[in-house]
This record gives sequence, structure tokens and C-alpha cells, in this order.
Amino acid sequence: MLLTECKDSLTNSIMENCQDIITVKDLNYNYTVCNRAFIKLLNLPHESEVLGKNIKDILPAETITIIEKYYDDLIKNRDTINYTFIFQTNYEDKVISQLAIPFVEDGEITGILSISKDITTEENLKQKLLEMVCKLNDTLDLKKRLEDQKELFMATLTHDLKNPVQAQLMSLKMLKNGTLGALTSEQDDILDILLESSEYMQEMLFTILQTYKFDNGVIKLKKQKISINKLMRDCLNEIYAFAVSKSIKILYKCDSGEIFADLSQLRRVISNLMNNAIKYSYRNSELKINISIKDGIAIFMFENESDPIPKDIKEHMFDKYVTGKQKTGIGLGLYFSKKVIEAHGGTIYLSTDGNFNKFVFKLPINNSLVNNIKW
Repeated sequence: MLLTECKDSLTNSIMENCQDIITVKDLNYNYTVCNRAFIKLLNLPHESEVLGKNIKDILPAETITIIEKYYDDLIKNRDTINYTFIFQTNYEDKVISQLAIPFVEDGEITGILSISKDITTEENLKQKLLEMVCKLNDTLDLKKRLEDQKELFMATLTHDLKNPVQAQLMSLKMLKNGTLGALTSEQDDILDILLESSEYMQEMLFTILQTYKFDNGVIKLKKQKISINKLMRDCLNEIYAFAVSKSIKILYKCDSGEIFADLSQLRRVISNLMNNAIKYSYRNSELKINISIKDGIAIFMFENESDPIPKDIKEHMFDKYVTGKQKTGIGLGLYFSKKVIEAHGGTIYLSTDGNFNKFVFKLPINNSLVNNIKW
């Protein structure tokens, strides 16, 4: 007797204090049990307003149509069902998730236990999140379309400028060589400046076009055996005058060996790294270049001393259109270098220690598997 009273007390306590909506209905869909949460949802004063009454007397017509269908299926299939529906109140529409369970006695269904939960807040949050995701996707799509348009514009403009710049270079070289007559010392100095500027323009145009090709098509690497030391000597000869102009001392060390790579592409990467190192180095500082070979991997290291690289630039150093504080160039050199190195099956990275910056790239010395890379 005492145990029965305890069970009844516990059941009543759960029914009264449970935040979920609990009801029991007979097979005619008349309410036989309900808890306080259900009375609160209906905004009624007491459970007597519900008990003994049919769902048609209590619930909105739209809700009854949905519930009757599920209850009919439950009785027919004799199985628990879970569903969601909209419950209309005088104040707002609520989203209700309901679990309906059949009462079975002696093999026969005698009633239906329903446990429901108001999930309106959760559903509203989901809807807001979905709207935010849709807006974000629209923004990203627009950004992608604008980026594609910019890339196409840059590639088209670069292609159209290539031939005029080439013609300008040829004409300047003819003047420089005295083909059209002797030059005064002042004229010769001016031509040197014009040639340097035109060659820089040609270099930028080539970088833009090559980058566009890497990003939008297939680049076929023309690999061959290359003497690493000869490659480095050729690149050093190109930047020697630039280093002298800034009083930068080059400390060079290179292991002897060969690498199987695209000569022109690899040369562009090395020249780009060395030019950047000199451009941003302190005057009267040192540029350390160390090339070593270990376990079939060629390791190229370029270390200089300069102002510390800002964190926001360092984190995006190999992204498109990222330039240093001098704002020279178009910010494609390191991005293009990364593409070339990765196309060869290698890696490239930057490490810093205060004012010292170290660009390193690693390449397999005999990788003939990577020939066509689609970006």
C-alpha cells in the first residue's frame, strides 16, 4: 500500500512539474489525463476544462486534422510515432514535436500517451541560421564571380599589353646598340632607365599571364636535368648589380648535384626570392643562400635581415595580391612561386626570427611523376 502511494505521488509530481506536455487519450480521442504544461499551452485555468473532452473540443481544426491522421496510423500499425506540427494559439503559432505511444492491455490498444515539446525557439533559431547561411553563400558566390571577372580582365589586359611592350623593348635595344646612330652619355643613361622600366613591365606581364594559366588550365612542365650550382650561378649573376647597389654581401653555399625540373620556371622562382630578399633587406646587410641535398631532397634556403614582417602579411604571404610595405609589384610573385614549387611536388614556406627572414623551398631531385598540374 505504501509502495503504491509512493508511486502515485512520484507520478503526480512528474506530471505537475514536467516542462514537456503530457496527455492521455482514449480510443475516441477523449482526454483522460493531462499535465500543467498542457493547460498552460491552452491558456486555460484548470485541467477540468480539458478532462473528459474530445480533442475536437479543445484543439484548433488545423491541428486536429494532422493529429487524427497520425493517431489513426498509430492504432493501425500499433507502433510509436514521432512527428512535428504547428499549433495555433491566440498569441502565436508554436512548433510542437510530439511522441505518441500506444497503451496496450491484454494485447489490445486502450489509449494513446502523448509527450510533446515546444520547439518553437529552436526552430526559429534554425530558420535564422539557415537565412544567415544563405546570405553568406550569396555573398561568397558574388565574391567568386567578381574574382573571376577580375582575373579575366587582368589576363585580357595583360595579353593585349604584351606585344606593345615587346615592341618597345626591341626599339629601345636598337637605340641602345647604336643601330640608329651614336648616343650621348646623357641619352645612354636615359635609355638604361627606360630599358630597366620596360623589362620590369614585361616581367610583371609574364607573371600575370603565367599565374592565370596556372589557375585556369593545365601547365605542362618541361623537365630536364639541371646542374643546381650552374642554375644558382646564373641567377646570382642576374641580381649581383642589385645587391651591390644596396651594399648587400651575398654568402653563398651550394652542394653539388642535379635536379630534374623545369629550368625556366624554377629559375623564375629563385630569381623572385632573391630579388625580394634584396629589395626588403637593410643596406649593408647579408643575404645568406644555402642549397643542400639530403635524402633525395634539394633544400633551397634564402635568409635576409629586414624590418619584421607584420603578422597579417606573414599569414597570407603566399596568397594573391599580397605586397610588402613598399607596395611595389602586384603581389603575385610568391603566389606564382608556390604554384611552381607545388607543381614539382615540393613545398615552400617562410620562417622568421625577429628581423631575420628565411624563405625555404624543398624539391625532390628526381621527380618525373608530376608533369601536368591542373589548378
